[in-house]
Amino acid sequence: MIPEHAAFETLAVHAGQEPDEETGALVAPVFMTSTYVFTPEKMDRYLSGDKEGIFTYGRSRNPTQNALQQKIAALEGAPASLAVASGMAAVSLAILNCVHHGDHVLSCHTVYGGTHALISKVLSEFGIDHSFVEEMTEEALNRAVKPRTKVLYFETVYNPTLAIPDIELLVRWAKAKGITTIIDNTFATPWLFRPLEHGVDVVIHSSTKYINGHGDLIGGVILGQADFIDKIRSGIYQELGPVPAPMNCYLTLRGLKTLHLRMRQHCENAMAFAEHFSAHPLVEKVVYPGLPDDPSHENAKKYFRPGFYGGMVCIVVKGGIKEAQRVIDNLHIAHYCVSLGDLDTLVEQPATMTHGKIAPEERLRMGIPDSMIRVSLGVEEIGDIIADFEQALRRLEG
Repeated sequence: MIPEHAAFETLAVHAGQEPDEETGALVAPVFMTSTYVFTPEKMDRYLSGDKEGIFTYGRSRNPTQNALQQKIAALEGAPASLAVASGMAAVSLAILNCVHHGDHVLSCHTVYGGTHALISKVLSEFGIDHSFVEEMTEEALNRAVKPRTKVLYFETVYNPTLAIPDIELLVRWAKAKGITTIIDNTFATPWLFRPLEHGVDVVIHSSTKYINGHGDLIGGVILGQADFIDKIRSGIYQELGPVPAPMNCYLTLRGLKTLHLRMRQHCENAMAFAEHFSAHPLVEKVVYPGLPDDPSHENAKKYFRPGFYGGMVCIVVKGGIKEAQRVIDNLHIAHYCVSLGDLDTLVEQPATMTHGKIAPEERLRMGIPDSMIRVSLGVEEIGDIIADFEQALRRLEG
């Protein structure tokens, strides 16, 4: 039995996972099954409404999925959670659980491109209105709110600008108006920040990223109060069917055991990287909340684990899209690909990748210049990563 007030590191290793009762195996088996056999006793219980511990069909529950949900809920300090097939499934289900035709969603203006498309296009086609708010201030929110506003959606760390809003201000404003707050905590992870402790209603993650951390699966998770999660599970989750594969749940469980170790190294590498390139003659700007002159530095200090500021850095090289592309093309260690939060250092160009479908003028209003490179620092020796970027930047001089 895990102590009630066990540390994060202990929960990461032990929560949700017990040795197999039948065999004593330290690592529980992966339940690769689509359906479950009823005994007469189980069927009687099920029909009477007592469904505790009863599995019926893989689209509803799976023991490996349950173990993952218990572990991530323990790490986030959440009463309940639901693992789903992708990060976008988590975003979609969390919002759809709150809104109907004619309702209104408020969102931070700078947001992941897939989320932007979901809110501005997909939900709009179903008659769900939206407003993107450029400055998440009380005044701006008061101007944007409508009688049928049901959700205030925002990210802990904006993708890709790395801005951090005043989360407690947003929570106070939303609670006063009876609006549900949904936060994407993917960039921070519960190791850096636990939103529910600050009054946020619902937390989502793309577990593809830091939660799993190894670049070998797609997944998502929704966390919140038990009634909110149960409503999703018994409703739109079953009807839409974004079910995570048992093997993906197992791999995410394994990844979570080292989350605290990985995040510490990601953060330390990101700080060293940001400090090094903040004075580089070919870099116009470095964006990182850990830098004292960064606009989000004070909010990062207020909300994050002391001394740690995340594993993501953005550099804006001098020039435009072509110059940024030239730097990326000449990297040898860092990989050029979509995604983040892996052991490997990954780079992407928001203007052509994650936010490539957004109009150029809209991207600029979001704070995304064409020459921005988003860097997800891995856990390699940071000197090697710095040297890799140094030699790539020198190619701009030729």
